[in-house]
Amino acid sequence: MATVNVGVIGAGVLGSFHLQKCQKNNDVELCGFYDLSKDRRAQVSEKLGVVAFDTPQSLIARCDALIVATPSSTHVDMAMRCLDAGKHVLVEKPLAPSYEQGRTLVARAKERNLVLHVGHSEAFNAAFVKILALGPHPRFIEIHRLAQFSPRGTDVPVVLDLMVHDLQLLLRLCKEEPLYDKIAATGVAVISDDIDIANARIPFPSGCVVNLTASRISAKRMRKLRLFERDNYYSVDLDKEEIEHYSLTRNGAASPAAAPGTPLPAGLPIAFSCETVPHADALETELAAFVGDIRGGAEPSGIKGDEALSVLKITDTILSLISRNPVS
Repeated sequence: MATVNVGVIGAGVLGSFHLQKCQKNNDVELCGFYDLSKDRRAQVSEKLGVVAFDTPQSLIARCDALIVATPSSTHVDMAMRCLDAGKHVLVEKPLAPSYEQGRTLVARAKERNLVLHVGHSEAFNAAFVKILALGPHPRFIEIHRLAQFSPRGTDVPVVLDLMVHDLQLLLRLCKEEPLYDKIAATGVAVISDDIDIANARIPFPSGCVVNLTASRISAKRMRKLRLFERDNYYSVDLDKEEIEHYSLTRNGAASPAAAPGTPLPAGLPIAFSCETVPHADALETELAAFVGDIRGGAEPSGIKGDEALSVLKITDTILSLISRNPVS
């Protein structure tokens, strides 16, 4: 296959980014886009010089593949329309509001022999890719994903809006499914009508325990992952793509004199390093993985439907626990 004819459904903030990435990819022929808002269609079409379609059906008919970047609550309906039309799909996270709904999409893609990827773009964050390549054996992981309030995304609980990113990351880190019957979770609605802040404690068969907090009502933004393994501690700032590494020096050698800004006193048997990982655009990498899977060739690195289903199995468990144990 030469270039892949791609269209984008949904031209909000994220959809506009997808349009720009498609314009930059030499393996993509961007057919155009659709958005429910007529005014938004006109605005984006003029700004980016991309053809706007009046209906999703007319766009779908022109494409080999579609990127679905509509509100989360519409993902299942829109992705199914594309799959039923015989088109490959990259649907933004979450794949679906529930495991069962996600399973129908995955099954349909397999029936039609179509590529189905899910937009868990944080998996392509340069700092996370670097940590994963180290092959860690975590004993404890703590993840905070905090955001200031925005009406965008509030059609689903914060577990599906924000925490879902980190659940996918921890599955790649731990390389096993959790002990579902030992998961603990709590969450509350504060500003919206759904859960705005949530915390989950997730144990794994290996003994690793993960503590996750997701909030869309915080004063400051944070995307941070802290990973503890034997003799090593990594603090990963996913926004800055920065990795701090503390390691115990078993030979008793003391750490060098603390440099300005280094959070360690001199003389401790601990080595410290801080690395800013060279930036790689996550959405560009995600798109390349999707298109590469359609074209065939190397083993794709994208988030396929089955992997996204494993994430939804955990979100189902967390949401069920929160609903059974509401905070009064």
